[in-house]
Amino acid sequence: MRADAGDRARRRRRWAGAALVAAVVLAGFGLSGGGAAAVHRVEQRYAAQTMDRYTEDVSTAVTERVERYSDTLMDLAASIGAQPNLTAADFAASSSGLNWERLPGASGVAFAVPGTDSEVPGIQRYWRERGVPTLTLDPVGAGAEHAFVVFSRPFDGVAAVAGRDLAQAPEPAEALRVARDSGEFAVSRAYVLLKDRQLPPAQQQLSFTLVVPVHNHADGRFRGWVVMGLRGGDFLNETLLSHARGAVRVLLTEGGTGTGRVVASVSAGQEITDDPLNRRQVVTVGQRHWELALYPTDRLLNGADRRMAALTLGAGLVITLLLGALVAILAGARNRAMTQVDEATAALREDIERRQETEARLREREHELQRLAFHDPLTGLANRVLFYERVQHALLTHARERRTFAVLFVDLDGFKQVNDGLGHAAGDAVLREVAIRLRNCVRASDTVARFGGDEFAIMAEQLADPTDVQVTANRIVKALEQPFHVGEPPALISASVGVALSGAGDADAILKDADEAMYLAKTAGKNRFVLAE
Repeated sequence: MRADAGDRARRRRRWAGAALVAAVVLAGFGLSGGGAAAVHRVEQRYAAQTMDRYTEDVSTAVTERVERYSDTLMDLAASIGAQPNLTAADFAASSSGLNWERLPGASGVAFAVPGTDSEVPGIQRYWRERGVPTLTLDPVGAGAEHAFVVFSRPFDGVAAVAGRDLAQAPEPAEALRVARDSGEFAVSRAYVLLKDRQLPPAQQQLSFTLVVPVHNHADGRFRGWVVMGLRGGDFLNETLLSHARGAVRVLLTEGGTGTGRVVASVSAGQEITDDPLNRRQVVTVGQRHWELALYPTDRLLNGADRRMAALTLGAGLVITLLLGALVAILAGARNRAMTQVDEATAALREDIERRQETEARLREREHELQRLAFHDPLTGLANRVLFYERVQHALLTHARERRTFAVLFVDLDGFKQVNDGLGHAAGDAVLREVAIRLRNCVRASDTVARFGGDEFAIMAEQLADPTDVQVTANRIVKALEQPFHVGEPPALISASVGVALSGAGDADAILKDADEAMYLAKTAGKNRFVLAE
């Protein structure tokens, strides 16, 4: 009976030990799976936030660049409209400051005039007398209004054919009509530019025509159009050079329904199929809708360290098996129970510390990526996004305190010659030195930012007197005209500075005023500053 009771007790202990081991293993599997799922959710949330930031950055960059092109064309149209007897020399002077570096992706600008079949001889004679003696108008079709190119400035070395009828293609013809009827900036549907149709098919790319109507300032009479060809692939590549950073694939699609024609795409990595991370953003430019589709690549997901979920699950399973073995040993050897419990507790504590260290690394990585998202990687200065947020914040705080702040746009004169003559490494060294000099020219409380390329911006807050910013602007001009010892001979550049004071306008208006003042400084001879009116 005792033996039977002992056997029953042993069997109960064995079953109890087996049940305990099974419970530990099942619980460990559950905890491991739950921990891995939690880490995966954190990774997904982090990747989604990163994609949201990229989407906002890219859509803002595209919109701002097209608005910049629109402002440039409107300025050129206003200059042409102010000249009652426009000549080829006048057009050349008005468009002299425009080039591919200032307008990336643009093939050139041109001035086109309307005309019917019966008006062709008179129009041809009129513009020949104004500087185009070889002009020959080439109307396409009959019984419709034409749009003839009379003046042009190419940015790609391929001049538009003088006298070409832009209305021969339906896409620019529609944009010309919309711009004339509305009196506003318009963008055509995507098509292959007329002058690109002579290229091999592999070199052709879908493009847009940007159109601004020209009216006579004296009587408001319609005179023609300022047009600019914009190659979609070049435009998207240049626009996203400093925004996508090779972490996403971007498609520019015409239309906002998700079924439009793909105009251009940019990708520097292997695209990953992950629907929750795909993003679409519709932007409106020139009375037309473009859709930007962003897809994550292996670079973005590798940067998010998405292997942590698998590592967490693997570590949890291993620990679970170890715990099961420990419990089995404890059930068979009670005399070593406390020692085994201590070892298991120590192992658990190490696992918790490892998980805490992993979470700390994830938080540190998120903080680092946030810093990179708001600062320029070359100079360490604030970038365009952070600068814009600080200007908006300054508008609120200074309005409450009835104080004034100023925004200064700084564009380097002659920087391209430094890159071409001394190399990009020397150019980068100059940009870093420019950042140091700009910091030294302002107070520690002021914000210095790099907008990209050779463009910088400064916000001087809490001005005791609005005229103080002129002293700062002059100090910047003097500091940047000093030689930069980055090679032999030393690099010499200068700065054109535009200054705008805070007033009734919003952040966009202040930035636009400063940008326009900077271009006035360049037009006035460079190496100076101009205060916006």
